[in-house]
Amino acid sequence: MIGLALALVSEPAEAQFFKKLFKKKKAKTEQKAAPKTDGIDDAVQTALVDVTTLTDNSNNRNAFLGIPLGIKAERFEQLLLEQGFAERKPEGKQTAKSYIYDGEVFGVRSTVTLAVTDQSARVYAVDVADETVYNSEKEVVARFLALKCQLQKVYGMGYVDNQGEAYTIQTRLGTVNLHYERGSLSSCYTLSFALDDAKAYRMAYDEMDDKEYETAPRHIEAGLAEACRHTDLVGLGVKLLQNRTVKGAQNVLRNYDYTVGKLTAKVLPATFQMGDYQAAASLQRRKQGITAITLTAMDDAEAIRKDLQTYGFTSDDGKTFRQGKMTASVSLDKQGRVVLLMR
Repeated sequence: MIGLALALVSEPAEAQFFKKLFKKKKAKTEQKAAPKTDGIDDAVQTALVDVTTLTDNSNNRNAFLGIPLGIKAERFEQLLLEQGFAERKPEGKQTAKSYIYDGEVFGVRSTVTLAVTDQSARVYAVDVADETVYNSEKEVVARFLALKCQLQKVYGMGYVDNQGEAYTIQTRLGTVNLHYERGSLSSCYTLSFALDDAKAYRMAYDEMDDKEYETAPRHIEAGLAEACRHTDLVGLGVKLLQNRTVKGAQNVLRNYDYTVGKLTAKVLPATFQMGDYQAAASLQRRKQGITAITLTAMDDAEAIRKDLQTYGFTSDDGKTFRQGKMTASVSLDKQGRVVLLMR
């Protein structure tokens, strides 16, 4: 699934310690073999129908500009061209078809790349990159927030990801990920978003020869993928440890779309809800300083452990993790919720 592949930056802890960098998967855009017959009828595939109105969502798809993913690449291309997109002509000789287009997406000139299944030639994901290069983080964040609102109107609410540099919307039909990043050799920023269809990605995954570095697809039943049950709790915790004042922590929580509660003499509380997913933050404080962070959520404990390792935490027992002077522990409460305690 088009998602976040995280990598560490080996910098001092006081600098951008354990910052996650978004590493975008390069979509396969070349179709080398004749597509196989798979029994899917493009004509009955629908785009973003309310899943609660259907008893079977097998033909209900995540979509891009009203075009359902999961249809044949040639049909998808035709519908894009009808919306004013132009195919980008490759330079030099090409042994197979590439699906790259230029056009306007949400009011901005963009490059659109289709990811196509290996054997059935169906579009399972779309990558959209702003053609604009932003000269400062302030500029790219302004565009990021505007695009975030536009994506929410189409796909619904999601969660802040990658320590604030990304926003992920994971629905029962598919996933959308918006992110920005700084150029490795410049001070300029780029912005893009990617989306997939859960059913089409599962087909793509089954057709892949090499799955070693691919994300396993979600379980699908009656045409619907499992609901989202993992957010960037570790990234939030690390960000809070970098902002140990009450004011700084409040700003971080709000940036993560948490609702900050009433401050007490000992605790700064906050809550977050996204559909059935719920999380609560309880920050212990001493005067204006934060001393400990407890995040309780309906989350995936194993996914949180993996995130801790990505941030450079190590553990001997899978329960207590350490990184320099920081410690983190993962446990379950009586309701089966994950409890992440960080100091």
